[in-house]
Amino acid sequence: MLSILAFLVLAGFSMQSPVSGEEIYNSRCASCHDQFNARIPPREALQKLSATRILRTLDFGLMMSVAYPLRRDEREAVSNFLGTPGDTRIPATAFCPADRRILSNGAGGNWNGWSPSVSNTRYQTAENTGLTADQIRRLKLKWALGFPGDVTAFAAPTVWKGTLFVGSAGGVIEAVDANTGCLYWIFQANGPVRAAPLLAPVTSGSPDRTLLIGDQIGWFYSLDARTGKLRWQRRVESHEATRLTATAAAENGVVFVPAASWEETRALDAKYPCCTFRGSVTALRIRDGSVVWKSYMVGVPGKTGVTSTGTERYGPSGAGIWSQTYRR
Repeated sequence: MLSILAFLVLAGFSMQSPVSGEEIYNSRCASCHDQFNARIPPREALQKLSATRILRTLDFGLMMSVAYPLRRDEREAVSNFLGTPGDTRIPATAFCPADRRILSNGAGGNWNGWSPSVSNTRYQTAENTGLTADQIRRLKLKWALGFPGDVTAFAAPTVWKGTLFVGSAGGVIEAVDANTGCLYWIFQANGPVRAAPLLAPVTSGSPDRTLLIGDQIGWFYSLDARTGKLRWQRRVESHEATRLTATAAAENGVVFVPAASWEETRALDAKYPCCTFRGSVTALRIRDGSVVWKSYMVGVPGKTGVTSTGTERYGPSGAGIWSQTYRR
């Protein structure tokens, strides 16, 4: 029994009753939002917002630094307690007409993943882009795309054969026509998406492409690049504080997924037993998401002592991998 409890602690989970959004609000939020302050919206104003909008503000908006100590399920609970159901929908007019085919342009100007080459220099020649440095000053806006309900945009896009793939802070992954800005398809991930998507063959030598991308709560996805349908999804780390910010790398039918976390922010809570997350790289088969191997950056954490308030401490931990590294 003791070994099972130890495993749960090291995995970043705790055995507790269901999270109460009202209790979290009263203990974490009421001291500001239940008081009169012209610079702070009162509870009545928050209750007019959608739960999704509040969650996005806690995840990556103005309240991000305040919400750092809260686990994801706690942020969701307080958002659902305060906000109203529903969210802004993408209108049908935003989608491409049936006669406009996805991935139908030539290969010029492609930018796949974090960098268009394995050297990771994030550079393209004028020949590849069809654009010179002198022409940049004369560029004009052709179209603009917004993410309904989002409070920030931070994801790097991928462009392949005239189609732009990009994720949002609200977890929406979109395939966009690069010429007109219309949408081919959308997919809702479990968490916010910050990393650049990566297109790779489904199997070695296959012309079919899959879109590989991770989210900010540890899930990694393979989507059909033409339809947006889910091929498979896998949570690469069980730790609650896992976040995938790095673009994956792929070669010979295998995708390499780096993992980081924001567990150190949990230590703002004096009762949190910090820290047990370990940075890792997980190799998955592109065809089905099965694990080929996994490598951790530090050893298995163990109890190292207690804080002055009696909270247990653990180590070693950390060494998250935040960005893509790729060498042949």
